Amino acid sequence: MARVSGIWEKIKNFREGRYPFSRRPLGLQTRITLLFAVAVVSVIVLFSYVEFRLTAHSQRELWRERTIYVTREVDSKIYSAKDLENAAFLEEEMANWMYARPSIRSIDIFVFHKNTYKIMASSWEGKDLGITHQSLESLRRDMVLSTLVKRDDHLHWEILAPLHVGRKVVGGVRIVTSLEEVETFLANKRTRTILFTLISVAILILILAVFFSRAIHRPIQQLVRAMSEAEAGKLNVAVPVRSRDELGLLTIHFNRMLSRISQFNDELNQKVEAATRELAQRNEELRLANESLFQAQRQLVQAEKLSALGHVAATMAHEIGTPLNSISGYIQLMLAEETGSELMTKRLGIIETQLDRLTQKIRNLLHSTRQPEPHLQPVDVNHVLETVITLTQPGMSLRAVELVCHLSPNLPRVSGDPGLLQQVFLNLVSNSLDAMPRGGVLTLTTAPPAASGQNGHFVEVVVQDTGTGMSPEVKRRALEPFFTTKGPGEGAGLGLSICEDILRSHHGKMEIESLEGKGSTLRVQLPVYSPEGA
Repeated sequence: MARVSGIWEKIKNFREGRYPFSRRPLGLQTRITLLFAVAVVSVIVLFSYVEFRLTAHSQRELWRERTIYVTREVDSKIYSAKDLENAAFLEEEMANWMYARPSIRSIDIFVFHKNTYKIMASSWEGKDLGITHQSLESLRRDMVLSTLVKRDDHLHWEILAPLHVGRKVVGGVRIVTSLEEVETFLANKRTRTILFTLISVAILILILAVFFSRAIHRPIQQLVRAMSEAEAGKLNVAVPVRSRDELGLLTIHFNRMLSRISQFNDELNQKVEAATRELAQRNEELRLANESLFQAQRQLVQAEKLSALGHVAATMAHEIGTPLNSISGYIQLMLAEETGSELMTKRLGIIETQLDRLTQKIRNLLHSTRQPEPHLQPVDVNHVLETVITLTQPGMSLRAVELVCHLSPNLPRVSGDPGLLQQVFLNLVSNSLDAMPRGGVLTLTTAPPAASGQNGHFVEVVVQDTGTGMSPEVKRRALEPFFTTKGPGEGAGLGLSICEDILRSHHGKMEIESLEGKGSTLRVQLPVYSPEGA
């Protein structure tokens, strides 16, 4: 009966809104674990969604290309008008393809007849194929039409391709292909992604729970227990030091503090027995003061760690983002062309170069957060710009950006570090491309010392775009670290600041000219190389 009464009491509390966990707030360990879990789930869900959408698009496009390939194969088997009149030959060809490709639902072959069409062979049960006059006109112009339609609760590709006799377009081939196999593949992929997300979250929570329990929860509990004993008067307590991190340092200072307090307390007890009450009050004030100091030190250390972590993370994201964009662009081109030619080998070499550069950047970042000192040597600026153009070419193609180059052929070599200068111009070109999401003109210009107006000592490089431009306020703050007009996740606001630091270390400078809505012009001036200066 007592057990039943207890259960009934819990049910009553739930009905009245008094939950057991509402009496005790969530602990720090639980809150941090939940925060990490939510962050990881959000990132995994976002990337899984994007990857799923890209996979779905690529699978559908692959199916469309396969269907177009079948239409061309059918077209290649017809050599003359007699072949079109041979119904048995056409039906045999259609049967062979439908047997070889079970996803093909129907194949129809027709010829132009006056302003409409005449069906020569068809696996479609209906008499009218539903081809519009506009589609027939497109076929006459030797165009391939593809339409994504939904039939019987499944997506289908409907491909209309021209039919040739010799070089003349005499009709068309219509093939309807089911995407049921693609939909099944995507459904299985979605299930695997959800399962992977759940398993990842469970493992993450388990790892965080074990980590917090051993690295943070236990030392804090020992300190709290020691504080409780000290508060009760046992000042000879010593908390064991199990690590050399901040908590270990705190434990050492805490032990020293208790030791000093104990010695001080003994001395006062031996000298003045009558002043025990005053001594106890001072000990209490000292304990409260030390607790306040502990809280202030912990907040200061946490703030410094978060600040450093933010700067390092922002720098790492900025340095890694640009090479990954280049790699991604070339991989997209490679997949789209599907060829193993010499061009493919060249692009794979570029990808390998960028991967090496990315690895070196990560090592440099982990080794030191400071900008490395440049190794000055004679550098051909035009060669550096040509390398940057090669790296950013996929991004220009995707954004429909027109590139205009005015590279002076007789430039003297400048004094600089090739890798750092490549980083500067790569950042400037990437910023210009971001300012032209709907296309525009990107102009790269190099000028010899006489034309740059610097008494023959500086070579000028101009990066000009027709993008969105900058307002006076944005232009004034453009070189400030962490200032950016981009959305969350698109930039850390360190690009131009890093460029200015690199150019300053090269004894060069950068000027910004920009009008809102009319584009921006960035002028970089680098000193001419001389053996004496080196």
